[in-house]
Amino acid sequence: MNFKNEISKYTTIDLDKLKTNKTKCPKCGKEFNSVGKKIICPECKYIFKTSD
Repeated sequence: MNFKNEISKYTTIDLDKLKTNKTKCPKCGKEFNSVGKKIICPECKYIFKTSD
């Protein structure tokens, strides 16, 4: 049994408490909500990092 795979099957995220950031794609200009620092634009699929 692979412990890492087993635990990730049952990991849940409370979406009401999740902090999202308003992000604008530098390539196409689409604005969307995101989580994390490395983001893929849902419109043009451009991968970029956000600055803190």
